[in-house]
Order: sequence, then structure tokens, then C-alpha cells
Amino acid sequence: MQPDFVYTLTTPAGEQQRIPIALVEEHGAIAIPDSFTPPDWAALSYHQCSHCPLDPSEHAYCPIARNLAYLLPDSASGDSFQPVTLDVKTPQRGYHQETTLQRALSSLFGLICALSDCPHTRFLRPMASFHLPLSSDTETLVRTASLYLLQRYLLNLKQPDATVSLEGLNARYDALNELNRCFTGRLRQHGESDAPVNALVLLHVTAREMHWNLEEELESLTALFAGSDS
Repeated sequence: MQPDFVYTLTTPAGEQQRIPIALVEEHGAIAIPDSFTPPDWAALSYHQCSHCPLDPSEHAYCPIARNLAYLLPDSASGDSFQPVTLDVKTPQRGYHQETTLQRALSSLFGLICALSDCPHTRFLRPMASFHLPLSSDTETLVRTASLYLLQRYLLNLKQPDATVSLEGLNARYDALNELNRCFTGRLRQHGESDAPVNALVLLHVTAREMHWNLEEELESLTALFAGSDS
């Protein structure tokens, strides 16, 4: 199956890890062969998130943990600040940047979370279609708010009583914060090296700042639109 995204991490010594991500065409989920058996730490009941609405009797594995276990090679573990060259191929274009292992993995984890069928990350699925590796805080803010408002607008076309506002986005990020906190504990209990754990910590920090400062940060963007309505 032709991959839809390819993450390639290259160390200064020339060691390379290629992580292809193929999607199931019908619903955009990550394609995993039936022959893959997830490890024990991917079980839903293994350090299940405190606010997870899934029932272990119906869902054997955590959707995010299963995808991570399948996609992330053990050799991607290492020192958080190890320099790497990150190359990302998406359906539209390619990206190339010098960064650290933890930032590269954080970008990869963000994409995997958005493509996983977790009830708390489904709202991020549209962002995966416009994936921007190593995005800045401002870029993340613009993409998140814009796509959320577009989703609300499209819903309003079908349900005129639906509010076209950012109401609800803070609640979703609140749930995402709790997920990142709990999932960090899952990886620590699994015994991951510091790079994957710190990569998730970076996602947690970003989500937490989005939740705490959403209105304030959006206000800071008003200068971008000065004169655009005339």
C-alpha cells in the first residue's frame, strides 16, 4: 500500500528511520495489517485514561497506543535532544528541517493522534488532512481555530440552530490535556526512553497553552486582518 505520509529521521551519523503511514481510504484511519498483534502496553485497560469513554470489553486496545506501537520503531528511542534531520512527505508537498529527536517525534505523535479513532482526538482529524510538521504555536492556533469554525459553519448549514463560534473548543482541549497527561504516564510505565515521553510532554504543553490562552491568543491575531475588510 502506498503511504500517505512518510516521516524520515536521519542522525548526523547517517542512521535513518523511515516511518510510512498509509490510510484506509474509506475513513482516513491508519491502515494496520490484521497480522499485527499489539503489545500489552497498548491494551485499553493498561493505564487507561481517566476520562476514556471506551469500554475494555468492547475495545481491546487503546486506538492511539495501537497506532503508536505499530508505527514507532524501537530505534526511534534515544536522547531527547539528539539532533536529527527530519524529512516529511505528505500528499501535497515535502518538508525538510534540522531539529531534535523529541520535536520530530512530537510532530509525528500529533499526526498519529489526529488519525486515531480516539473520542478525544477525533476533532483533530481535519488537521491531519492539512498536516504541517513542526508547526509553531501561532500556526497551530490558526489551523485549529479556523478548521473548528469551518466545521461549525458546515454544521450550521444542515442545522441552522448550531452556533458558529469557538464555544466548545476549550472543552475539547481540556479533554486533550487530560489525555496527554494520562498517556505520558502510560509511556513511562512502559519504560520508554526519554525522547518519546518528552515528545508527548511537548504536545501536552501546546494543548495546555491553547486551552488557557485561547481568547487572548486569538486577540493577538487581529493585526493580521487590519484593513482586510475594507
